[in-house]
Amino acid sequence: MLSTSESRTAAMDKLQALVLSGRQNAGNVIEYVMSHQPTDRIVKGGAVEFGPKQGNRGIVASIPGSDGVIVENIHRHALNQMALDADIPMKFLDSLAEEKAPWGSELLAHNFNQMFHNRFNKKRYLVRSISPEIRGWLSDQYRRLDSRPIVEAFASAVQDKGALPYSGVVTDTKIAIQAIMPEVYEPIPGELVAYGLSLENSDFGNGALSLRAYLLRIWCTNLAITEETMRQIHLGKRLDDNMIYSQQTYQLDSRATVSALKDVVRLQLDAGSLTNRMEAVRKANDKGVTSEQARELLKRTLNKGEAEAAMSAYNSPDVYNLPAGNTAWRLSNAISWIAGQTEDAERKLDLMRSAGDVLSKAA
Repeated sequence: MLSTSESRTAAMDKLQALVLSGRQNAGNVIEYVMSHQPTDRIVKGGAVEFGPKQGNRGIVASIPGSDGVIVENIHRHALNQMALDADIPMKFLDSLAEEKAPWGSELLAHNFNQMFHNRFNKKRYLVRSISPEIRGWLSDQYRRLDSRPIVEAFASAVQDKGALPYSGVVTDTKIAIQAIMPEVYEPIPGELVAYGLSLENSDFGNGALSLRAYLLRIWCTNLAITEETMRQIHLGKRLDDNMIYSQQTYQLDSRATVSALKDVVRLQLDAGSLTNRMEAVRKANDKGVTSEQARELLKRTLNKGEAEAAMSAYNSPDVYNLPAGNTAWRLSNAISWIAGQTEDAERKLDLMRSAGDVLSKAA
């Protein structure tokens, strides 16, 4: 239910300030998606020539096309996809890429040339680039979804329900954009939260297209991304060599996804869904969690440093940045608090999802 406490006005002011400060950030994500459409090429492994990068420290790929041979750098994400396909340990590749002497990059290129010219010479790949860099080295059955109409549809659909673009994340291989309802809710006396939706997508195989609900604790802006409400796995029909038929399928598939996305947004921002989210907070606040239980859960979901930091926050006397009590609600916020201190954008999203998982399990 909406908060009727005296603090509601202050909470609304803070929420509005957050929306104003984050609006430009969300706009930057939309602008980035519109101006960074990947270039796609279907290639056979045996047709690609790998060589040392200028100045060493890594390799480049020479890929033949209708306009001649294109030479591009290889992003670490794509390199990891290649390594998985070739069954080469990434630790070994990193050691070669970091070697200052020329032999490191030369040996790295030699390894890939031998693997792709022999074992995978006839295997077809979808190579996705943001010039001059390959960012995705994917199966020719990878399901391409145009991020532009998807992001536009999300922004339009949430605004139709009264939500506002609030924040966003851009990495080399993933985007996330969040929208928030401009209302403050008080599921527990004294606990003021906002509710919204988070859209994530990768054009390069770094995760599926997904739409998730989230809860934002107003005072300290701890954000927990809760359960997934829509998911599109990037796997489809094999792409044609000339990709003409595939382009038509690509556009139709993207339009179908846009339609489904709008439907899910409407459902997740209706009154019934909002009521369910607030009930989830109440249940999490009612569920006791001992320090031992908290420590065990954190060990399973966070790395050592993160788990120690979250545990320290959970056991602290702090009742401003975290809600009071030894509960699942406090534990979720402890993880969200650590996420807020994390600079790596992708890891921040991972931690927010971990915080949401605690709420989902409590419900």
